[in-house]
Amino acid sequence: MTPPAHPAARTVAVVDDDSTCTVVLDRILSRAGYRVAVFTSGEDVLAAVASEPVPDAVCLDLSLPGIDGMETLRRLKALVPSLPVIVFTAAADERASDVLAAGGFACVAKAAWATLTDEIRRAIPGQHRH
Repeated sequence: MTPPAHPAARTVAVVDDDSTCTVVLDRILSRAGYRVAVFTSGEDVLAAVASEPVPDAVCLDLSLPGIDGMETLRRLKALVPSLPVIVFTAAADERASDVLAAGGFACVAKAAWATLTDEIRRAIPGQHRH
């Protein structure tokens, strides 16, 4: 987990098994003032959410080993219904309706980093554009 930018920093969990993607997201979100917790599987983030303080938002890839992203989304929403989950995937256009129907906050194309950051700001109450 990246150290907080300031004491009131909000935490975003990033769930992706692609280390390049998690490094990029960690850098982008840290620069935007968020703490970042990285998980490489649905099982890992579910265990963390069940036993640790709940993150302020989750960025979730759909292609994960073990439990896939859609099932992880369903289980996260069952654990914490108010948790905003932003799905990022290469197939955002095709999967958006399924993601939203399962309780996802938004579905964003994987390389649309600025859009993803904007959706996180929208998802976390009290967040404003810097």
